Amino acid sequence: MEDRTLGPVLPARTARMWAQAVRPFSFTASIVPVLLGAAVAGTQGLFHPGLLLLTLAAAVAIQGAANLFSDYFDYRGGYDTPESYGGSGVLTRGLLQPSEVFLGGLVLLLASAAIGVYLAALRGLPVLLLGALGVLGAYFYSGRPLAYKYRGLGDPVIFLLFGPCMVLGAYYVQAHAIELVPMLYALPVGCLVTAILHVNNIRDIPSDGRGGGVTVARALGVGGSKVLLYALLGAAYALVIGGVLIGAFVRWSALALLTAPLAWTLARRVRRASEPRDLVLLDVAAARVHLLFGLLLVIGVLL
Repeated sequence: MEDRTLGPVLPARTARMWAQAVRPFSFTASIVPVLLGAAVAGTQGLFHPGLLLLTLAAAVAIQGAANLFSDYFDYRGGYDTPESYGGSGVLTRGLLQPSEVFLGGLVLLLASAAIGVYLAALRGLPVLLLGALGVLGAYFYSGRPLAYKYRGLGDPVIFLLFGPCMVLGAYYVQAHAIELVPMLYALPVGCLVTAILHVNNIRDIPSDGRGGGVTVARALGVGGSKVLLYALLGAAYALVIGGVLIGAFVRWSALALLTAPLAWTLARRVRRASEPRDLVLLDVAAARVHLLFGLLLVIGVLL
C-alpha cells in the first residue's frame, strides 16, 4: 500500500529547510525601513496601501535573495564549513544542494526586480535606480567578482542600502518626491541593521580568516569590533534623542528609546563573549532590538 503520510511530510520538511535558508528572523532589516518610509509619507497625507504591500514584497524578496547568495558563495569560497557558525547551515549540513540555493536566490532576485520595474513604471526613474542598487547589493555582497563584504565594505554598504536607500525608496513610492526627513529617520535604523551584520561578522572572524576575506570585524579584531558594535547601538539612540531635541524628529519618536534596555543587554552579552560560539544567536537578539526599535519609531512618527 502507498504510504499516505509521506506526501505531506516531505513538503513540510522542504518548507522548513527553505525557511531556515532565507532566515526570516532577519527580515526586520527590510520590513522596518519600508514601514518607516511609508509612515513619514503617511503623516503628509500620502499613503497608498497597495504600493506599500508591493514595496514590502520587493524588499523582503531582495533580502531573502541576499541571504541565499551569501550562503552559496560563502560555502563555495570555503568560509562556511560544518565546524563554523556562519550561514543558515542548509549547505554545510547537506539539507539543500548549492545549485538549489543559488537558483532560489535568483528566483527571489527576479521577483524583486519584476516588482521594482512595475513600481518604477508607476513612480519613475528614482525607483528603478534605487531598486537596481538593491539588486546589485544583494548579489555582490558575497558574490564574485566584487564580494564587497570581504573587501571591508560590508558594514557601510549595508548601512546605506538598508538605511537611507530603502527608507527613501519606500517614501518615494508613496509620496513621489525626495525629501530630507525620511533620510534623517533612516540613520538610527541603519545603525541597528549594521549592528545585526556586525555581530555576525564578529562571530565569523575565525572562519572568514580561513577563507582569506577581510571584513570590517576581521580588520578591527575582536576588541575593536566590540567597540564598534557599542558605537552603533549608542549612535541609534543618540540620533533619536538629538533628532527630537532639534525638532527634526517628532517628539513621539522618543518611544524608540524604550528599547534601550534590550540594546544594553545585547552589548553586555557581546562584551562577555570570549569565543565565537558565545555569539551564536546574538544576531537574533540584535534583530529583535532593530525590530522593536523600528516599530516604536514608526508608531511615534504616526502619532
